[in-house]
Amino acid sequence: MTLEEAISLCDRVKPNQYSRNEKIRWLSDVDGQIQREILDYVEPVEFAGYDEETPVETLLLAPKPYEGMYEAYLSAQIDLHNGEFTRYQNSAQLYNSIFAAFAGWYRREHMPTQENLVLM
Repeated sequence: MTLEEAISLCDRVKPNQYSRNEKIRWLSDVDGQIQREILDYVEPVEFAGYDEETPVETLLLAPKPYEGMYEAYLSAQIDLHNGEFTRYQNSAQLYNSIFAAFAGWYRREHMPTQENLVLM
């Protein structure tokens, strides 16, 4: 899924008043969390984030079938900023569930680098 696809899907499913740049920043937050909490487990790589200069064709980090986390996160941010806290809790719970599923899958499929391997 690209930045453009995630934003377009969000705007279609949940019409809102938030700018494209705000949504790009929110998507950058998601992929930053993916980088820090999941991908760095295997091999640390610096993630510079997305901003208004980032091409909208840029691929987001989570593959299918985990792309739903982007829609859930954007929905959660919209609900939070609109003060719709019950909806926010539902959207955030969905995001956390998909994020955890992605993290579990990724860690099962990828071996950590030697520096990140903890022996007990």
